[in-house]
Amino acid sequence: MSGKRSTSPAASQQSQASHIPSELFVYLEKLHERWVPRDQLEEWHRTLRPDEYSRRVRGVAVRFLAADMSYKVGWVCQWEAAAAVDGQDNLIVDAGMGATEIVLLRNVSNSKFTLKEVSPEVLSRLHQLASNQPKKATGVVTTSAQNLQPSSIPPPELHPHVLLIGNDGTTIGSEPVSEIVSRATMEDPDTPRAGQSHNFHRELAPPDAHMISREGTGTAAMVHALEKRSQASQDDERWLRSLLEMTRALAENEGRRGGGVSKPYYCQQVLQMCKHCENLISKERLLLRVRSPLYVFGDIHGNFDDLNYFLEKLIPFGEIKCAAASFLFLGDYVDRGDYGLECAVSLLTYKSLAPHKVHLLRGNHETPEVNGDIAEYGELSFKHECIRKFGEKHGDQVWEAINRVFRLLPGAAVIDGSIFCAHGGIPRFSGGTDDRLQVLDSPDFPRLPRIQCMPGVPEGAFASRCRQMMEDLVWSDPAGVNDQLDPFGFGDNRRGPGLKTFGSKAVDEFLNNHGFSHIFRAHQEKSNGLRISDNGRVVTIFSTSDYVGHQNGAGVVFVGDGIIRMIIKQPPPPLDMNPASSPALGNPNPRRKR
Repeated sequence: MSGKRSTSPAASQQSQASHIPSELFVYLEKLHERWVPRDQLEEWHRTLRPDEYSRRVRGVAVRFLAADMSYKVGWVCQWEAAAAVDGQDNLIVDAGMGATEIVLLRNVSNSKFTLKEVSPEVLSRLHQLASNQPKKATGVVTTSAQNLQPSSIPPPELHPHVLLIGNDGTTIGSEPVSEIVSRATMEDPDTPRAGQSHNFHRELAPPDAHMISREGTGTAAMVHALEKRSQASQDDERWLRSLLEMTRALAENEGRRGGGVSKPYYCQQVLQMCKHCENLISKERLLLRVRSPLYVFGDIHGNFDDLNYFLEKLIPFGEIKCAAASFLFLGDYVDRGDYGLECAVSLLTYKSLAPHKVHLLRGNHETPEVNGDIAEYGELSFKHECIRKFGEKHGDQVWEAINRVFRLLPGAAVIDGSIFCAHGGIPRFSGGTDDRLQVLDSPDFPRLPRIQCMPGVPEGAFASRCRQMMEDLVWSDPAGVNDQLDPFGFGDNRRGPGLKTFGSKAVDEFLNNHGFSHIFRAHQEKSNGLRISDNGRVVTIFSTSDYVGHQNGAGVVFVGDGIIRMIIKQPPPPLDMNPASSPALGNPNPRRKR
């Protein structure tokens, strides 16, 4: 027997990892637990939907061949589909220097990493996660910046130019943000009254020999399960797509008889879709987490022309599931336009077809005390529109069903952990622990049928705070230059009693406390559809042009590839006042105001 003392595995590992600080050495085992070989990544790629695959690979550890021809180990921060290098996908990997490594899937190794290939900074990430593990309070889900912020993704930067599109759909060109977005805007007249399935198509799939990479992986069983799920969901998708077509036909025929659409049958389909949406949206959190790339829309207000204009440009082949980006809508889908019903039904149907690509927030018009206020809004009220198009009985049924869905809509969303989005603005704050987002994210936060409190109806302290928070999210505005603000940066809002504005100090504290870089909101008409304020940190988005005849543009914002890009659709030209084109003198095709 040899007289040499054998080296223990732990001692051998310690000698190989002498470059790793001792306090981080304990995290090597966790790194091994998160390591995934290339075969497994390819297996997931073949069998999972793109959104599922993106979530599955984020945060796993991989060994890969770097540009300097050395092997490294890092965390997957992001998946980029269809990169144009030999048709391979890219993984964005943090190997200790931030999300800087662009790794082709074919360059990921099947072999386990050696300790010499591990950077101490990679283990520091695990150490940081363990040290900053948030504590959960009773009844409240913690929403710290740690679990809202994806790892190693820097906040996006504002693109310096606006993309201009003419009313006829032609691209006009680019203009500096400073030249076109911040022009003087029209006063917003909106004032309150007092008081799920994945389809697998066999004909598109490669042969089984190419799908099953090796025996025992469970691929065949997974494919069969996907086929079964697909067959079960095809009927659902078929009637939803039919509902979209009927909705377009109704809009084209001004909501009257025509277009081959039976109104009683259409109402029945809308009621069915609303029940489907209630079940779907009730499972979502009131504080959504969404990821770029995505387009952000502001107020729609029944402008079916503009909504269709943008969606036809952004959804390839009319197939929402083929869209390269997701869509986030900030509320106010109805009222003040002729086609609030068609806008609401279309968006809820798109949500049903692609729940992971379409995200809908609640605005101040997604509540019955506003969209049912015929005395205030008259013929432009959503309730009046439903009754006008379907009669009192069916119109009331449709209006109530859509409002039952509206009450479930989330109040806010966070993009990539960096951009806070709500219809109106941020909740008020009066010092102490800033738990605003924790309260909103709590499972105990009620889904409010009405946002504004009914007079004389008592509420407990928590319910009252939730109602006030939702009211702030959908009703508040940025403060004016001369507004009187409290020590925390909030002031009274001219829209009505109890409503708030928020100034620069309130914005500073909110962004700093939660680790955000920007606030996206809607709620106010802007002459070019967009407005930037508070040192470029607050962006107002208004996505309906020619709003009640005001000749304003429609704005949409794109977030992706580390930038915020603004897009403006210019308003249609004003009606020509010469006799030949005057509607009063028999112009056969007067421009409709929507």
